[in-house]
Amino acid sequence: RGSLVGYQVRLESKRTESTRLLYCTTGIALRMMLCEKPLEGISHVVVDEVHERDTQTDLLLLLLRELLPLRPDLRVVCMSATVQAELFSSYFGGC
Repeated sequence: RGSLVGYQVRLESKRTESTRLLYCTTGIALRMMLCEKPLEGISHVVVDEVHERDTQTDLLLLLLRELLPLRPDLRVVCMSATVQAELFSSYFGGC
């Protein structure tokens, strides 16, 4: 038994088998990308404040872009109040 919404940060995790929405840091998302089957069981990835460029976010976006052709069921949502949508759309192949 558990919650449908959970979170995972560096040394703390509140998630169960019934968790359907997981809030996590960029570092945790990167670790999930390093698994043998990256993001297995994950249907959507939401990257918030995507305009705040840093090494981890840039690497996550690169890995997601490489994963998408292998996972056509995966949806990536990039959110930002100030970013140029066309730039990110073209980065991800015009979607």
